[in-house]
Amino acid sequence: MMRHPFVLVALGLGALFLALHLGGGIESVGVLSGTVVGGPWRMGFGVLYALSWFGAVLAAPVLLLAGLADVLLGRVRRERP
Repeated sequence: MMRHPFVLVALGLGALFLALHLGGGIESVGVLSGTVVGGPWRMGFGVLYALSWFGAVLAAPVLLLAGLADVLLGRVRRERP
């Protein structure tokens, strides 16, 4: 069984978000409100965490649905005579 690339990208986005969340990224998101604490490293980490959150919340579900639709449509096409 071959894994679909859309599903793999969605899982990768979720894994990246989880890794950044467990690494304490939520504490660095203060950069969005203008309260940078910790210098440029924390600011970059906060921006990366925010982008990964948007990817996990907005892009990953769309990619999962696209992968599911592609797999289902592929099965329908193969079943036709």
